[in-house]
Amino acid sequence: MKNQNYNTYLCSLDFKRKHMNLRVSLFITLMFTSIILFAQKKTNYEIGISSAIGKDNTLPFWLHSNKDGIIPSHGFAMSDISLGMNFEEKQSNSFDFMWKASGLGYVGNESKLLLNQAYLGLRWKFINLYLGQKNHASRYDGLSSTNGDLLYSNNSRAYPQYEISVPEWTDIPFTKGFIAFKGLLSDGITTDNRYIDNARIHHKNLYLRIFKDYKLSASAGLEHYALWAGTHPTKGDISGSLSKYIKIFRIEGDDAGSFGNDEYRLGNHLGSYRFDIYYNDKKFHLNAYYQTIFEDGSGTRMNNKPDGLYGIFYKNRKRNDAIIQSVVMEYYHTSYQGGSIFKEGDHIIGGRDSYFNHGEYRSGWTHHNRTIGSPLFTTGTIGIANNRFKGFHVGIGGQLFGFPYKTYLTYTHNYGTYATPYTSTLNQFSGLVEVNIPLKQLPFKLDVACALDKGELLGDNIGLWLRISKRGVFSSKKSHK
Repeated sequence: MKNQNYNTYLCSLDFKRKHMNLRVSLFITLMFTSIILFAQKKTNYEIGISSAIGKDNTLPFWLHSNKDGIIPSHGFAMSDISLGMNFEEKQSNSFDFMWKASGLGYVGNESKLLLNQAYLGLRWKFINLYLGQKNHASRYDGLSSTNGDLLYSNNSRAYPQYEISVPEWTDIPFTKGFIAFKGLLSDGITTDNRYIDNARIHHKNLYLRIFKDYKLSASAGLEHYALWAGTHPTKGDISGSLSKYIKIFRIEGDDAGSFGNDEYRLGNHLGSYRFDIYYNDKKFHLNAYYQTIFEDGSGTRMNNKPDGLYGIFYKNRKRNDAIIQSVVMEYYHTSYQGGSIFKEGDHIIGGRDSYFNHGEYRSGWTHHNRTIGSPLFTTGTIGIANNRFKGFHVGIGGQLFGFPYKTYLTYTHNYGTYATPYTSTLNQFSGLVEVNIPLKQLPFKLDVACALDKGELLGDNIGLWLRISKRGVFSSKKSHK
């Protein structure tokens, strides 16, 4: 039995190695093809060195969270590099092309070399296609605790995928500009060591917006994710056939599934409804948002309210050097989860939703042991250890004495999970101040951050982070600092 498990492990490693080699070879081939075909486009670069320290060699929460999963939770010294071509800022042609690759290496408690991003992008009119491993773009000036999205923050490492999208609000024909839409479809595969290896991730969303060109407008949309297929540690390969994919896409059950719950719904599904109100003025912009979370049918009927993310974003449009340039305020409520038991008559039909956990996909909604959703859902040995909490977050950005800065202030009441509750409420504060110091006499910039933890969940800690970096354009005589 041990030999069989060892052989299975070796086969899994061999598959991942071949899969990685194929992705890298394909990317390099397409990258050099793009350079030949689009020689007139500029190749941007950024190089940097950084280091961080904390109490007992452990970093405070905001020094390693929401960093695309590349910053370790312990002290480190790191170097990083990125290269790429961007889409044209003003679209002059129906077709455009871009690519990006970035990697890093660090030493500390462990030493690692990581391929952070490697992807290609094609744009045709209002449709984008991406192939590869790509981080999500930062929203709300980087001030949100979860990048404005409860289900998918920038806390974990990206996974290889294809993504076809309409990323910008696009008018629906015959509505005279009153109704616009955007949406995407993507499918990818996990690359970490997890309970079910090589699990696939399906994602789609659709949003509608009314009066987008007016001062006051509103939008609503639906997000759907699913973990499915993969290699189970005892049951072996879980089918990823087209017929299974159709059931995943349509959120259907499967009588011939690998697990008992598959008869009800194949795979591990999660999603949310999102509602936004926008106010655009010449002096400022406001965006208020509410995002639900659901993992079962009762959640889709919002039987778990008031759970969700509530937020508001303010941005000063009158000037770009204000002391307070932009502000995000967010409130989390995830503790109800449909209650300990939700009944209709004598039938238990919901409750104990245990967000981001799953009975079969036991690694949960994580990638490389970091929560894919908001980092305030903290991980354990496997899966999510704390998914019932209430919290408040404030992010502020601006310029002080000519230095750009941002600050995070986050306070939470944490209860653990319904299955493994904490014996008492664990309160936690985590804060950060980050300052960008332009060095006009030198060809690089300096970023400095100080972070603090105080509380019962993460303990008390203080840490510092420093990064020196340089940006430029290979085809330009002068670099952009």
